[in-house]
Amino acid sequence: MVVLMRPSDMQAADLAEGDLVTLVTDAGDDLHRAVAGLAVTPYDLPPGCLAGYFPELNPLVPLGHHEELSKTPAAKGIPVRITR
Repeated sequence: MVVLMRPSDMQAADLAEGDLVTLVTDAGDDLHRAVAGLAVTPYDLPPGCLAGYFPELNPLVPLGHHEELSKTPAAKGIPVRITR
């Protein structure tokens, strides 16, 4: 139950290693999608990007959010908000 973040993004968000956060996404369908209890973990990622693991973050992925041809869930491109 971790969320990987770039150290400079952690600093900008006033987060420290081990802080517990919730990720929330909005697919525009009025369903609440959130995963709580994720420990912030520093990791070398591009600025503004987060990473997490399957299946823990599956609740953030709306079923209708998928690649058109393959119908593969678009789990690598889900915008989220970080809350404490």
